[in-house]
Amino acid sequence: MIKLYLAFLIIFYSTVNAQGLPQSTLDSIAKNLKDKTPKQRCLFFLEKADYFSNSNAKLSYSYSQEGLKEALKTQNDSLLGLAYNTLGNTQQYLTQLDSSLYYHEKALLYREKTNDVIGIADSYNNIGIAYDSQGNFDNALKYYFKALKCYEKNHNDDKTAMTLANIGVVYKSQKEYKKAYHYYKRAYDIYKKINSEFGITVTSGNLGSILINFKSYNNSLAYSKIAKEGYEKLDYKRYVAYPIANIAIVYDSLHRFKEANKNYIEAIQLHEIHKNDYEVANTCNAYSSCLIKQGNYSESIIYAQKALQYAQNSDTYFLEVTAYANLAKAFAKIKNFEKAYYYSNLHNKGMDSLFKKEKTKAVFEVEAKYENEKKSKLLLQIQNKIQHRNTLVAILSLLAVSIALISYLIYRQQKIKEQQREQEYELQRAIAAIETQNKLQEQRITISRDLHDNIGAQLTFIISSINNIKHAFDINNSKLEQKLQLISAFTKTTILELRDTIWAMNTKEITCEDLRHRIYNFIEKAKLVVNNIHFSFEIDPLLSHLTFDGVDGMNIYRVTQEAVHNSIKYAQATEIKVNISQIEKHIVITIADNGVGFDANTVILGNGIYNIKKRVNDMQGTVEINSENNKGTNIVIHFPNQRFEK
Repeated sequence: MIKLYLAFLIIFYSTVNAQGLPQSTLDSIAKNLKDKTPKQRCLFFLEKADYFSNSNAKLSYSYSQEGLKEALKTQNDSLLGLAYNTLGNTQQYLTQLDSSLYYHEKALLYREKTNDVIGIADSYNNIGIAYDSQGNFDNALKYYFKALKCYEKNHNDDKTAMTLANIGVVYKSQKEYKKAYHYYKRAYDIYKKINSEFGITVTSGNLGSILINFKSYNNSLAYSKIAKEGYEKLDYKRYVAYPIANIAIVYDSLHRFKEANKNYIEAIQLHEIHKNDYEVANTCNAYSSCLIKQGNYSESIIYAQKALQYAQNSDTYFLEVTAYANLAKAFAKIKNFEKAYYYSNLHNKGMDSLFKKEKTKAVFEVEAKYENEKKSKLLLQIQNKIQHRNTLVAILSLLAVSIALISYLIYRQQKIKEQQREQEYELQRAIAAIETQNKLQEQRITISRDLHDNIGAQLTFIISSINNIKHAFDINNSKLEQKLQLISAFTKTTILELRDTIWAMNTKEITCEDLRHRIYNFIEKAKLVVNNIHFSFEIDPLLSHLTFDGVDGMNIYRVTQEAVHNSIKYAQATEIKVNISQIEKHIVITIADNGVGFDANTVILGNGIYNIKKRVNDMQGTVEINSENNKGTNIVIHFPNQRFEK
């Protein structure tokens, strides 16, 4: 995904080293600039830094260093702000994000001193980019909206569109695809209006990327080709790889693997040429997954390992986790279960680590604050006009209404006192309710801790004891050994179930994304255990805004888990599909298999089906079980959508 950066025009990533300009070059420049002032020399170096930013990043970095040296001689705040901004951008090319953030914050300080409004907005935007690159989306949006507010206030269409596109990038990272598309389209429309060839090229690439998530492949392909041709025409070689990667993903999605492979390899090579470690890792992961689909597992392992290396170089942990998942799948396919288990464990640990990171709760609050400020400003202007008119009327009518006003004030004072009493009463009730809730939460935490410390420890002791028995005694009785293994496996399963229960008890609110990860992890583990069954799991992106309380979230997870267990255990199926979607005003969960099925009129349903019905009934939902002999089983569960909407 492409972000827009400010220096004089647009800054492009590249990787450079920390070496300065060669002495011969410095001597030549010094001779030519001998009679120039420090300010003129500074502007010369900074202009050179911008000029070489796309073609020779090493040289660009060196010129920015020389520009800062000359700016320090001038003690000119405007010049220092520009020099630090340029140096911050060069650090961004190096993916030295902490250094980039430091220099951009220095630039902001100098620009605030000179009250350079557009320069301040530029620094806000660049600080937002640095935070965005670090994955700190909360702060990224905070600074992007600050920049957007300044640009809109000053009617700077070009930079307004640029910032809108950057905001779209953040929402895409958060999987808020509708919002991302909204901001990309706003940016694209502005660039079309002002006929900005570069802006149209960039936002075409962004739209080509986001439309993949809506499976609008033809439109995605069209926008991506516009972006590719635009960057080639503009000679922005570094960015050509982005639309090529989008084109590869489209062909991958359409199972046109020959064309997908060609474009993936080309995109990876271009990103490597331009030292973009993050995008090399990202594209290698996508290509590795594509190769798994094609059954080319050895090649998939090569690219997954390459993705892992570049992800570690760019310090992007979530890309490492994705590489672990691809490696686990590929090694499992070639029946190297030791390595498959190793990488599966790394993937699961990685997912748990990412799961615990605090989500950007302030993302939507920042946007709402920005929109509310605009509305409040407009409302204030209207109120000022009304107040001015009413003041004139009030002056003329003051004597006539004075008695009525006094009476009204007395009446109102009484009403205020009554309202205060009511508010105090409501406050007391609210405090009491909060205290009750806190006590309940404390009890839940205590119970979950006891479950973990006592029952969990006892279950672990059982497993340890069984293992000790196996190692301590020479067990020749195969039935006894099989029974011990069965007890150990059952105990391990019980521990996992206990952890899920503790997780639900300790969680006040479970997001749809949390639930998706839990079900996904469960299915991935099932894949590793049952090799002869193909699993598929899909969840509608439109449900991403929903949240569940701990009980409802766990019920949905358990229902899905029980249905899949039944299919694995009884159905003799080769394919199990899990789909969670929104149909009209209902959430619909479908678990379908192609197994032997059963006659619902003759078969006595067991505890598993009874538990499913009980959990669904507790959530005001319905269950439909459709099955016929040798025609598979289809379980459809409906929940009212409004039950989970805030």
